[in-house]
Parts: sequence; C-alpha cells; structure tokens
Amino acid sequence: MAAVAAIAGVGMMVCCSSSVASFMMMGEDAGADAGADAGADDDRTFHASTLPEPTDATILNPGSSLARGEKWEPPNKSYNMTLQGDNNLCINEPGKARACLMSHQVGGTATATFQGDGNMCVNGSTTKCHMSHDSDVPPSQHRLIFHNNGDVYVDHGTGESNRSMIYDHP
Repeated sequence: MAAVAAIAGVGMMVCCSSSVASFMMMGEDAGADAGADAGADDDRTFHASTLPEPTDATILNPGSSLARGEKWEPPNKSYNMTLQGDNNLCINEPGKARACLMSHQVGGTATATFQGDGNMCVNGSTTKCHMSHDSDVPPSQHRLIFHNNGDVYVDHGTGESNRSMIYDHP
C-alpha cells in the first residue's frame, strides 16, 4: 500500500489500495437532529454558520459513532467514511481509498466517534484522533459534514472560514 503526505495539512494519509474500499456496510440516521440549534427563520442557521441543504450533505452531531464495517456517506453516495475491520478509518470513493487516519494500530475492537470537542477519534485499546477541535467553541457546538462535493469538514458554528477540513476533495 502506498502512502502519500498529509491531506490539507491535517495529518490524514492518502492510501492507494482498492482492497481497502471493499468494506462497505450501511450506517443510518446519522444526521437526524442536526438542525437542533437552528434559527427560527432558517433551519440551516447554526450559530454563525449556514449548514448545507439536507440534499447536499449528511450532517452528524457529536456523539455519532461507527462500529467496524459501518459507514457514513453524503446523500449522493459518491464516497463514504468507513471504519474498516482492521480499525483503520478511511474515506473511500468507489474502487479506491482516498484518505485514512492510519488508526489500524489502536488494537482491540474499535469504534470511531465524532466527539463533543469536534475531534474524530478511533478508540480501541488505545486512541487515535484527527484533531479538528476548536477550543474557543462550547462543547458539542460542532457538526461533521459529508458534502456531496467530496469535502469532509467540521463546522464549529463560527462561519465558513473557521471550518476544520478533514478531507478536501481534489
């Protein structure tokens, strides 16, 4: 498996292995209450941010988690984030892995969790996190966004310029 340098400067690695992309099972109801902090006039208002339309992105709240073999994906199903059987958390497009957290070394039976602090972590015998938190934001004021355009980011409710990119689709 070949590995390429960090994506968008955030420490996830691109790997080129078609076998990695074969782990695909359904995760459901991921963003059912994403609009909980919505304003009265616009249900996409999230503090100082505007969330994408539900047809354009899957929006996850803190506490959302994946077990091995489960996945999250945007509405158009053009890619997914999967916690593989080896505990590696990867972003896959059909036929290829695009980015992996390289969390396979956490050991045990892992779960991947979008935490209240905005970090995406894989917890097994040890923990590996993608650091996407914003310590200036209250706990649980974060949303994990899987956009149809291929971008994966954390919106902290502080406006578009303050998003934490997890994967910036080429």
